[in-house]
Amino acid sequence: MTQEILDFLDKNVTFLATKGTCGNPRVRPIKSALYKDEKLYFCTSNKKGMYKHMQNFSGVELSAFDGENMWIRIRGEVKFDSNLAIKEAMFEKYPSLERIYQTPQNPDFVVFYLEKVSIKIQDFKGRDEVLTLA
Repeated sequence: MTQEILDFLDKNVTFLATKGTCGNPRVRPIKSALYKDEKLYFCTSNKKGMYKHMQNFSGVELSAFDGENMWIRIRGEVKFDSNLAIKEAMFEKYPSLERIYQTPQNPDFVVFYLEKVSIKIQDFKGRDEVLTLA
């Protein structure tokens, strides 16, 4: 994962698309990218529809746009992870999670990472680059 991509995700609103349980696409903003142990992690609540969608259909795509010139799309397969150290790292990076979940041990708080990652970087100047991560 390049630092350019991580910085881009931190600076711009990212949207995550899942296949809903009704079979239709569902898109929602997500702001919790964490790169740790060579994996790109995000978090959510296991009470949300997004969690249910990802359990049923693990393929997701994220998209972020800087509002001017460049956008990134990241596609992968969701894998949930119960590693407390990852949850603690997520709390450290995003202090606002404490207001929502109080503690990384909250059973509603879940983290997930992407496997079989494909990243497409494009801009209006002609950049069209694809990165594939294991």
